[in-house]
Amino acid sequence: MNKHDLKRKISKAATKRYITNRYFSIASLAETLGIKESEILEQFKTRTSILQYYYESRVHLCKEQSRFIDGYESFSLSEKLSNLFLTMIDLFSEEKEFVRKTYSALIVKRECGNNGFKKQMTNELKELFLGDETISTAGRPFVNRYLFHAVYLQFHGLMWFWLSDDSPNHENTLALIDKWSTLIEEIFYSKITDKSFDLLKFLAYNSPLKNFSPQKFKTMSCTQ
Repeated sequence: MNKHDLKRKISKAATKRYITNRYFSIASLAETLGIKESEILEQFKTRTSILQYYYESRVHLCKEQSRFIDGYESFSLSEKLSNLFLTMIDLFSEEKEFVRKTYSALIVKRECGNNGFKKQMTNELKELFLGDETISTAGRPFVNRYLFHAVYLQFHGLMWFWLSDDSPNHENTLALIDKWSTLIEEIFYSKITDKSFDLLKFLAYNSPLKNFSPQKFKTMSCTQ
């Protein structure tokens, strides 16, 4: 078992221990896993860091799973965003009660602190947007860290929606993800602004009015 697999195993076991006893000790976690306490401490400094890693590890798993999707590289922006959000929700579903109890404290309220989940999610969003050559020329200046952070914050809203969604098989959450992803794609794939710039550029260089001046028009009118 490599380092990452061991860390995932420890963090996932910790989520289950948390549900039965939120004040569990690292020693008791080691006993549950059948390993030495020192093996856990080699990977994590604190109990909180173990729980936080659970969230970070879900992003790693999501990224790994995308590699096995046929034709993933040719997916549109909305398809890649939908895959990211849907896969994250699916992975969180396995420990939904833990997520319900800890997402706010471990993720949302630690925006300015050590938040590996935020870093991994924004890096994934950065890769999706910057790697998409279909984004319009006008939209590219807006593909920056502020955009990645904004979409990451919107993901918090999606999480709250999912956690309170009581529709069959979370159909409302799935519909929201689809509509949200499609809207983002429409904004960044739109060619309307590009075409508007092209029109203005054409007029600037080719319009017969480019040398027009009110004074010259006044002179022409008087001579007539």
